[in-house]
Amino acid sequence: MILRALLILAASAGSFGQFLQERHRLKVITGLPGRKARDYYEATRTRDERLMFGVTLVLVAAAVAAMIVTFASKATGALPA
Repeated sequence: MILRALLILAASAGSFGQFLQERHRLKVITGLPGRKARDYYEATRTRDERLMFGVTLVLVAAAVAAMIVTFASKATGALPA
């Protein structure tokens, strides 16, 4: 139960963080001339895509761990059904 809640909180925090990053990026882009704005956007998008890929991998690993713990504890009778 606690592990599931932590996973939901982590996913929510990641989504909110991505929203804040995008908001900041757009604010910066509006103050730059055309070519510099495009270069800035492309550089930050590439970096953010790599970061979000890493975050996704961590969340997938945590979800798999949660499933293993849940099913292993049900199989051994450690958790009430």
